[in-house]
Amino acid sequence: MIRVIITQIILFLLPFVGFFIYRLATEGPTGARIRDLGRVNFYLSIAGGVLVILGFIYFAVTGGESQGVYVPTQYRDGELIPGGFRPR
Repeated sequence: MIRVIITQIILFLLPFVGFFIYRLATEGPTGARIRDLGRVNFYLSIAGGVLVILGFIYFAVTGGESQGVYVPTQYRDGELIPGGFRPR
């Protein structure tokens, strides 16, 4: 589950990192300020949100975790059968 959460956070931050790299490459570390940074952040947030939604759709279609199906510990005929993840 933590892998899914970290993936969604990375997908949201990806447009901001791309913009930072773009600004650094075009204007240098002491480049001119952007006049309407609020609008730029709005569009970057929208792009990040779209990537997160696409990530949710991807995990819903593929099943997210590919560990298989969890089978709990069972007690059958006086014998304890250990549980764990079984392949699908």
